[in-house]
Amino acid sequence: MSPTEVRAARKTWVLSHGSPLEHFITALVVPALGRSMVVQRDAPASVLDGLVLSGLEAVFLRPSVDPVHGIAHSVRAEDLAAAAEESADVAAAHVVSPTRYGAVADVRALADAAHAAGIPLIVDETWRSPLFGGHPMVLPDALAHGADLTVVRGPTPVLRLGDGPHADLLWPLIDRAVDLAGRASGEVPPAEQPARSWDHVLDSLEAAVTIRAAVRKEGRFSLVDEGFADIGGIATAEPLRIAVNTRDGGISGHEALRRLSGVRHGVTVETATETVLSVVLGTEVEPNAEEFLDALHALPALHADLAEPLRLTLPEPGPGRLTVREAFFGGDRVVPSAAAVGMVSAATVTAYPPAVPVLLPGEVITAESVAFLRLVAWSRGGCVKGAADAGAQSLRVVEEFVDPW
Repeated sequence: MSPTEVRAARKTWVLSHGSPLEHFITALVVPALGRSMVVQRDAPASVLDGLVLSGLEAVFLRPSVDPVHGIAHSVRAEDLAAAAEESADVAAAHVVSPTRYGAVADVRALADAAHAAGIPLIVDETWRSPLFGGHPMVLPDALAHGADLTVVRGPTPVLRLGDGPHADLLWPLIDRAVDLAGRASGEVPPAEQPARSWDHVLDSLEAAVTIRAAVRKEGRFSLVDEGFADIGGIATAEPLRIAVNTRDGGISGHEALRRLSGVRHGVTVETATETVLSVVLGTEVEPNAEEFLDALHALPALHADLAEPLRLTLPEPGPGRLTVREAFFGGDRVVPSAAAVGMVSAATVTAYPPAVPVLLPGEVITAESVAFLRLVAWSRGGCVKGAADAGAQSLRVVEEFVDPW
């Protein structure tokens, strides 16, 4: 790809440092386009906060899931198309790409599906390397593949508008919302972005290539992204995010993360599952591939016979009975999980693996969801967040409906 093929944004808004304004601004803008929004189920929590502000109805799309590693990936274009067709007065679609484990969605197909439905595509690029779009060897961002608006988390949040069919409509709406948000936040100045030279970009890319090649050659560990082709909705891998299968090397991803977190090698060890370690290059620190590889391959083989990971299929979510806003403002109480079946969830309850919400505010709690949460909560390496207790024995439900308008 030549440098001229790197798509520049038609308009960029740099927002106040340390705020979730990028998702709040989209929450102000999208209701001008319709009454409902198609949203990836594992979108950042501030997207749900935006739904509280907007009061929009939401159709939540489940991402594809790698059942072996317990990793959630991307939304499939056909699922987006079906949801947009079934939704009344749909305003926009909001998806996530790349994921924390480096899977890049087929944004072109998602954009085509959204545009065929007459709606803009918003892509959350929270987990994209901060170097995106700055060098022809780095994957271009979602705007280059037809997205209408990209949302980037900080250190400074940024909104970037593409030149798609909805640009002229979105531009003045976002301008007004940014102006309103700026006045409400006291005009906090944006943080200065750290300077990154082309040498730093190249060093990060070369280090990533070196790490991938060495992991293959050594043979103790393996690369998770080499299996992306078998999973729906994934177009490619983010070059500066590397997911390493540590289970092949006799150590859990959680233990590898704990042991490598304090090692100084310029490679960020960011997150893990029981079988996978995710590392990121391209931060402010110059990466040293050799030092990282030495530390990685020096990890002890603590578990020669690691138990097979859970191979779970996410249960079908219950129907949405209330909007996220209605659930937020409704009274709530804690009840035993078994008694919660048939009631409406007042909270987001997420199972790890696969880091996808099983319950979202406003959804009816099903027996299948309760059983899934308990299974994950009591499994080795599993946990549940958002339940009223760590074992998912009790849940928070909406006690009474309060009209938030």
